Amino acid sequence: MDVVIVTAGDVDYARAERFLPMVSELRRRRIERKRRDEDKLQALAAGLLVSAELSRRSGIPREKLRYSHGAFGKPYLIGSDVQFSLSHTRGAVCAAFSEEGEVGADIERKDRRISERLYTRVLSEKERQLVASGEDLIRLWVQKEAFLKRLGTGIVDDLRGADTTLIQDTAALDCGEYLVGISGYGACSAEVRCMTFDELTRQFD
Repeated sequence: MDVVIVTAGDVDYARAERFLPMVSELRRRRIERKRRDEDKLQALAAGLLVSAELSRRSGIPREKLRYSHGAFGKPYLIGSDVQFSLSHTRGAVCAAFSEEGEVGADIERKDRRISERLYTRVLSEKERQLVASGEDLIRLWVQKEAFLKRLGTGIVDDLRGADTTLIQDTAALDCGEYLVGISGYGACSAEVRCMTFDELTRQFD
């Protein structure tokens, strides 16, 4: 399993718009519906990242990539065994890729503010003993989300059932300002690659 993180840095969306033709029509429509330039840039980065990596890994030209979706909206690449999962948070997007089964990924900033109410909704009794700070909670949160994305169900109201002390092949990776949760075969030994938005777009010039 491989994980790729793209950070936006100080890129201005107006400068990045020229890459819109490089993503799917569906992705372009989603970008256009967003109000904030920061959100548009993030969605564009996600589309470019998935397009570049799936094309490289599957051998399918970028313009011929086609997708299907599971019952809860999880995307799948048609014509290839490459599985992927995408996530984003303020300032970064990440994606996990695997050819060895279903995969899930989630990314959050370490400094995200956490409501006290989340503790009772998110943590099992065993997990509460492992949490001493907001960052500890985020570390468990990203693993839970990654696990549920791997299953294809997405986020649920009560996360206590996804107990990180019990689930297998799921890990949290420390990536500078961010914590990345990944779930799937090889999660605990996954390799992480980080790049800037500019480095990503050089693949499209």
